[in-house]
Amino acid sequence: MIGFWIFMFFMVALLPASMLALGKYFKQNAPKDINGVFGYRSVRSMQNQDTWQFAHEHFGQTWFVVGRA
Repeated sequence: MIGFWIFMFFMVALLPASMLALGKYFKQNAPKDINGVFGYRSVRSMQNQDTWQFAHEHFGQTWFVVGRA
C-alpha cells in the first residue's frame, strides 16, 4: 500500500517539475526558427520571428511561475 502512495507522490510532482524545466528552457533557449514541430505553436506565434520570440519568452516565464506555485 505504501508503494502506491510513493508512486502517486512522484506522479503528482511530475507536472510541476516538468513545467519548471520547460519554462526555464523555453525562456532561455527558444527555438531559433519558426517550425511546426517543436515549441509553442499557435497561429499568432508563428506569424513572424518577433512574435515567435516573444511568445516563447512569455510562455517560458508563465510556465516557470505556475510550476513554482
